[in-house]
Amino acid sequence: MLNRADKSAGFAIGAALVLFFIGGTLTTVIPPLVDKSWGRPFENHDPSKGPTGKLRPYTELEKHGLAIYTREGCWYCHTQQTRTLVADTKRSGWRGVDSPISTPDEFVYDQPHMFGTKRTGPDLSRVGGKYNTQWHRTHFRNPRDLTPGSVMPPFPWIANDEGEFQALLAYIQRLGRAKDWRPDGDYEQ
Repeated sequence: MLNRADKSAGFAIGAALVLFFIGGTLTTVIPPLVDKSWGRPFENHDPSKGPTGKLRPYTELEKHGLAIYTREGCWYCHTQQTRTLVADTKRSGWRGVDSPISTPDEFVYDQPHMFGTKRTGPDLSRVGGKYNTQWHRTHFRNPRDLTPGSVMPPFPWIANDEGEFQALLAYIQRLGRAKDWRPDGDYEQ
């Protein structure tokens, strides 16, 4: 059979397509059929707050912040999805509590989705509420003041423009807060 694949391009292409479709089926079709939990609200769902609990549409300020985040290319280096890896849940955690993995219900209001694929900078999926306003302002002015060796470029025009800064801060402070998983004491805006 392997000898036939060496001599017949059609057979090799056909075998590759069959394997591709098997892999696609195993990774995209089968999981939602087996794991029904993805279609249910997460644990902190509060029916008295509507169909999605703490999950809500973006405010106008947060939408403006998302537009700035997109315009400045933040999503080129930062992801917004806590994967199922233990390292991700530890890294995105807060005060010794591992963060929950990202689930589809968290992204229903995202347009466009900002998942990202390259992690040059840290994942931001659970950053909302971790740092106060002054930390973010200093970080945008010069990231290396807070994180020596950071490769993030400074964004002083954002830190110095109060409207832009407040909008971006509102968007960032929202990230990862739809789930109630942190111990008390996280920062508000």
